[in-house]
Amino acid sequence: MDYLEFFGLKEDPFTITPDLTYFYPSKEHNEILTALNYAVTQKEGFFLATGEPGTGKTTILKVFIDEWKHKAEIALVLTPRLSPEEFLHVVLEDLKVSIKDKNKNEMLKAFRDFLLSSISRGKAVIIVVDEAQNLSDETLEELRLLSNLETEREKLLQIVLIGQTELRERLASDNMKQLSQRVMVKASLRPLTREETSDYINYRSMKAGKGLPVFEEDAKNLIFKYSKGVPRLINLVSSRALMAAYVDGSTDIKKHHVRYAIDHLTEREKRSYGWMSYSKYAAIVVLTILIGVAGGLGFRRIAVEYKDQKIEKPVKLSKATEETKPVPEIQPEAAKPKVLLAVVAVHSAILRQEPSIDSAPVTYVAKGTILKVVEEKAGENEIVWHKVKISDGRECWISGKVVQLKEQ
Repeated sequence: MDYLEFFGLKEDPFTITPDLTYFYPSKEHNEILTALNYAVTQKEGFFLATGEPGTGKTTILKVFIDEWKHKAEIALVLTPRLSPEEFLHVVLEDLKVSIKDKNKNEMLKAFRDFLLSSISRGKAVIIVVDEAQNLSDETLEELRLLSNLETEREKLLQIVLIGQTELRERLASDNMKQLSQRVMVKASLRPLTREETSDYINYRSMKAGKGLPVFEEDAKNLIFKYSKGVPRLINLVSSRALMAAYVDGSTDIKKHHVRYAIDHLTEREKRSYGWMSYSKYAAIVVLTILIGVAGGLGFRRIAVEYKDQKIEKPVKLSKATEETKPVPEIQPEAAKPKVLLAVVAVHSAILRQEPSIDSAPVTYVAKGTILKVVEEKAGENEIVWHKVKISDGRECWISGKVVQLKEQ
């Protein structure tokens, strides 16, 4: 993508998809990984880690699985809304345990044989459940019973539960006491600190390219204030701020770029032209419905006049324009009107379907490309957009931040 090239990046450093390449080893994340490795190595049986959405639980799981994939047999359950029998079948299927009959007794027998065989080969068997707060009470009880599979010397099965904070609250209830007592290692994943948030942004930016883009300190402080240190929110606002800076033609991400990103994500400010149009036409639709209920041709006539009035109201002519608006029927011969041209001033720029940074791209143009301007429109964040015509006749929009205007 061109905006990546603009910043000297090989890929987007702030995607929300968990990626081991961009794993940031904060103090909190390292402590949980250490606790998780300890629980499995010491055959504690159960491990529980909880945290708010977006704090990096799934990423930690990926790091853990990558470390243990050659030392253990791992069943990863990502869709835990299953009955006890369905859950057991999914585990056996993921471990590639062949079963002749889906009868529960047969499945348990096949599972125990697999556990004994794996232990004899020096391999641990681990069941990992992501989003474990979605497990039913019956399936949690099934896990407790599975943890009873052991020899006189050690447990045959290690169970890792990763979920949101409500899971810890459920396990603290009276009907979950037996299971809770089995969980010997518990950990909580907290958001990043202000300093870690700053390091996190720098770390991911450097991983994706040549150390660019540069987030100014004020920008990073605002990102922390908005995200409260939650990595997923840091990624969302940072990625949007990159796009705002790109449209601005700036390789530095400044505070106002982050403010634009936050305004967009939270929808606190309805400043776009599209929103104004939507409100205007929504009012017209409501008015039309009321008129339809009232009935009568007289009312319809009033409605048409009112509709026209509402549409034209936002377009207010200045006094000077009003005075000069009448055009005499006979005018002296004037020079031909000047043509306004937009010259691309950055390395590459995006032409979009609508005058908005969020609009779909139509094509890309290189630095020095000359485009004929056919219309101008004010957009968000004081950005002026120019409608231009390209070689194949299509009309697109380009930000005024990435072009220089000249008259022909």
